[in-house]
Amino acid sequence: MPLLTGLAWLLLCQTAGELLARLLQLPLPGPVLGMLLLLVALRWPQVRTPVGAVADALLAHLSLLFVPVGVGVMTHLGLLS
Repeated sequence: MPLLTGLAWLLLCQTAGELLARLLQLPLPGPVLGMLLLLVALRWPQVRTPVGAVADALLAHLSLLFVPVGVGVMTHLGLLS
């Protein structure tokens, strides 16, 4: 259950950052605002523990997240050169 809670916190901060950037028409991108919100939220142990569990799980499989990017670059190599 901590993984779902941590993932929910990550998505909540991301969404809140996007909403703030659009509603307030700030010159900062939404993901940057979301990271700042997450930084503030990580001061509480109720947030820190589940987000830490999700971060460990995502970092353990980080190399898998680069496979689609690598395949996309190889597929469109002609456009990049």
